[in-house]
Amino acid sequence: MITADANNWAEANQRYLMARLAVVRAVLQRHAARSQDTPVSQPSERELEDNLRQAKEAMPAPAALDTLCAAFGLSPFERDLLLLTAGMDLDSSFPSLCASAQGQQQRACPTFSLALAALPDAHWSAITPAAPLRHWRLVEVGLGDTLTTSPLRIDECVLHFLTGISYLDERLQGLVDLEPAPADLPPSHHRSAERIAGIWAQTAPGSLPVVHLAGDEIAGKRAVAAFACASTGMQLRVLRAADVPSNAAEREALSRFCERDGVLNRSAVLVECDEVENRRPALSFLEHTRGFLL
Repeated sequence: MITADANNWAEANQRYLMARLAVVRAVLQRHAARSQDTPVSQPSERELEDNLRQAKEAMPAPAALDTLCAAFGLSPFERDLLLLTAGMDLDSSFPSLCASAQGQQQRACPTFSLALAALPDAHWSAITPAAPLRHWRLVEVGLGDTLTTSPLRIDECVLHFLTGISYLDERLQGLVDLEPAPADLPPSHHRSAERIAGIWAQTAPGSLPVVHLAGDEIAGKRAVAAFACASTGMQLRVLRAADVPSNAAEREALSRFCERDGVLNRSAVLVECDEVENRRPALSFLEHTRGFLL
């Protein structure tokens, strides 16, 4: 059931997102006008700032964009670059603006070159593989002659998140299962779930330990983990150790997508190592993945 509060947030979130997009659109328009030495007709900067301030003040809870920026440590330039890519799907004027701003009709898409030239507070470090936009796969780099002129596209999951819709990334579907929390647990299991929730509550996000669940009963361990997650406002994803890739690059990609899902959907991952002979890929996954892990 969708509550009135959820509807209010969704509507306010959409207004705030479009107000942020309007600021980026105005920046593109000014850059295109300078490039072509033509006048530009657009709202004043003060009007755009007032609209943005009002939209932010109307938010009953943090906007999806602000939540994402805080979680992944995006700078203002990285935020605007992400919005530049989102605008391609959310604002029909963006393709022609990108082409005009780059002086080539065939470049009707965002590029790092355009972002570095047009957006304020630009910094080269934002486009490196280690920087948040690419490390977390928030933005995808298409095929092109050079890095800076290659087309950019926002990741679909991230686009939907910005609009207020969260779901399991299709690249995780078939690999992880969503485990619903039981209504209650036996007393001994209940105490275990409370201990897990307590550990998570008392530990800084960057130094969360991997929680080891002992026992032979797989269903019981799932129930304890799911209950602990629910008590802290999270969902539980279950990943079987046998499904963890042995290929290092594939395992690293799985790790990143699980970490990103943990942020976007507030989820934890239970890696089931029962009934598997080769646990090395699973142990490597646990060692190199940050977040809520069991």
